[in-house]
Amino acid sequence: MLYDTFDKTYDTKRIYKVNETFYYRRKINNKLYRISLHTNNLKTCLQRKKLFDIMSKEDFLYTLTLGDYSYIFEYDTIEELREQLAITTATHQEIIALEKQYTKVDEALTNSRDKKEHITFALLELQFIDSLKTLKEQTNRSVSQASYKAYATTFDKLKNYFKDTNINNLSNDDFQDFRTHLKNKGLNPKTINNNMIYVSKFLDFALSKKLISENCSKMVSIKEETKKKENFTKKDLENIFNYDYSSYHKNILKILAHTGMRISELWSIKKEDIIQDDEIYCFDLKESKTETGVRKIPIHKDILDMVLGLDFPLSIKTDNAFNKEMLKQLYMVIDKDSTKSLHTFRANFVSQLINQHPDKVELIQEIVGHSKNDDKKLTLNIYGKGFSTKVKKEVIDSISII
Repeated sequence: MLYDTFDKTYDTKRIYKVNETFYYRRKINNKLYRISLHTNNLKTCLQRKKLFDIMSKEDFLYTLTLGDYSYIFEYDTIEELREQLAITTATHQEIIALEKQYTKVDEALTNSRDKKEHITFALLELQFIDSLKTLKEQTNRSVSQASYKAYATTFDKLKNYFKDTNINNLSNDDFQDFRTHLKNKGLNPKTINNNMIYVSKFLDFALSKKLISENCSKMVSIKEETKKKENFTKKDLENIFNYDYSSYHKNILKILAHTGMRISELWSIKKEDIIQDDEIYCFDLKESKTETGVRKIPIHKDILDMVLGLDFPLSIKTDNAFNKEMLKQLYMVIDKDSTKSLHTFRANFVSQLINQHPDKVELIQEIVGHSKNDDKKLTLNIYGKGFSTKVKKEVIDSISII
């Protein structure tokens, strides 16, 4: 058998598989690094893994810094390390078993397309993820890693709850029971709602591929009541910016508060994204999920000198790890059980601008990257080419955060 040859030639100790991608893990200087090997082929995986194995610690880290690989995980505490190790302790035999299982599942999927006899959530997941990859190849529209992770998390919950049950045998009551199960697990209402939205998405996909009957796809998601979002109070902001943070963390929080940027947008800022437009320093956001997200944000006068003295990008961690780090810092001051989060800085920023300038809503929408009404979008963006940097700078500088 092909795998027998691999056993004799390659050590498979440091590899494991998530969905259809192989990963390599290695502990260096008490930190655990995970990198994608960018392949679902076991032979290619083992060849690439062997190259990483023979690298010295210095060469390995240097390659990560300069190459096209990205940090997938870097633990902050021993507890996180133990948790991650527990998740990723796949043996070589398990990897081979996954390969065999994939072949069987792929065959079962092929047979089930016409028969609709027995389609489980494990089978549906493979088909759904494969469709996302096909979509990317055909349209060049990529799905974010965060979306892949969210889909995988919801599928895991479905597989654990429904096991090998044929989806065609499930009713609306079954999915309501599933929602109740999530609630009993202690998940917050927003998370439950998101999970149920994904379930509807999966079922709609299954129906479009004729894997399930139309009756099964008519699942109704009962929306959980969510807490009303709160803004930071003046006292909250005083407590945050008077707290004994490191200058690094405090500066990041100040930038969020004075720009209305999303944490992911700030994470993506590079040195060359600090530009001058009409002699005004701006953050130049060139990439966004939406057209309106691409914009220039004049830098508030109260943080200009600080920003010009910082090194960008602000973190070598992943977007998700950076967000997690900063959220942990915020929760040193703000109750983590409240509805307040890093995104609340954006809400406060918008609220202050609107209250200070209620007649300039379209200008404020352009600053924070919100969509304008279609009629005003045509006038402002097509003919007017948007508001001037000088006008936006005057509005931003008019508010005081603390």
